[in-house]
Amino acid sequence: MLENLTFKRKYLFMRMPFLLFLFLALPLLGHTQQSDLPKYQIEITRQRIQQDSLFRYGQDSPLPAEEKASFKGLAYFPVNEAYRVQAKFVRTAQETIFKMPATGPRLADYVKYGELHFQLQGRPLQLNVYQNQELIKQPKYHTYLFIPFTDATTGQETYATGRYMDFSIPMGQDSVWLDFNKAYNPYCAYNSGYSCPIPPKENKLPVRVEAGVKTYEKADAGGATQGEEKMPEFPGGIPAFMKFMDKTFVMLPLARNAGVSGTVEFSFVVKADGTLADFQVTKSLRPDVDEAVLHAAKQMPLWKPGMLNGKAVNMKFTAPYRVKSR
Repeated sequence: MLENLTFKRKYLFMRMPFLLFLFLALPLLGHTQQSDLPKYQIEITRQRIQQDSLFRYGQDSPLPAEEKASFKGLAYFPVNEAYRVQAKFVRTAQETIFKMPATGPRLADYVKYGELHFQLQGRPLQLNVYQNQELIKQPKYHTYLFIPFTDATTGQETYATGRYMDFSIPMGQDSVWLDFNKAYNPYCAYNSGYSCPIPPKENKLPVRVEAGVKTYEKADAGGATQGEEKMPEFPGGIPAFMKFMDKTFVMLPLARNAGVSGTVEFSFVVKADGTLADFQVTKSLRPDVDEAVLHAAKQMPLWKPGMLNGKAVNMKFTAPYRVKSR
């Protein structure tokens, strides 16, 4: 069931190693120091990191197996807090059960549970909220609601069938937050083997919602889509990077005796020829430990450079390294 898969993707990532989470953040945070970002933007960015991780590594990923290796992340609109709006929730009563049309033969039973009334781009708008009648039989989804919608970007920058948002039954309140930055594609956008609900015409918004996930474009053999950027890579990938840093980094005796542990974040520029320059600490742990991390990083071999529109370019890269007393 589609909604079931949607919920699974939020929890599967939690079983992955902590270091994997950190390094999957690199493609999204490579150009900006995370500490300089607003708290809300960091929250959405982390959610996107989790989603991209599930797509590439999760057992329930909708991607065909042959596409996982070249998958470098989904395309997103920039995080924009203007698309996080306050809405009034209105419960609707005595709604009848209906079968929502879908892209495939399997039709699920839904009921209109309520309405969300809100303002976006200066216009009063409304979205209906639906409840899957089979999914609510599972205790952990008892409060789960579903918002399928289309807007003026549908079929252009975003998936032609429409996009979805997750929602929960408000408990004792009618003022809620509606966050279009969390809008995502149905799984049939990535694999025709899925049957996905088609948003009802009542949920067509007459504005451009430039937030959330964009249309999915299959990567070419080189791992990049036409007109998009490809981040630099350490030779051998993330595991090789970790092995190199663990082998090269030397914990200073004073720091070891003091039991220092934590994460140092550092940035550098990967030039078009693969050489590295402009090393800087972006999140300090302790000055002497920071210097030891940079000393190890500066010994890295040539990187595979970043690409933009098929050309190698200079790119800034930010990496975290976990320091442990030993």
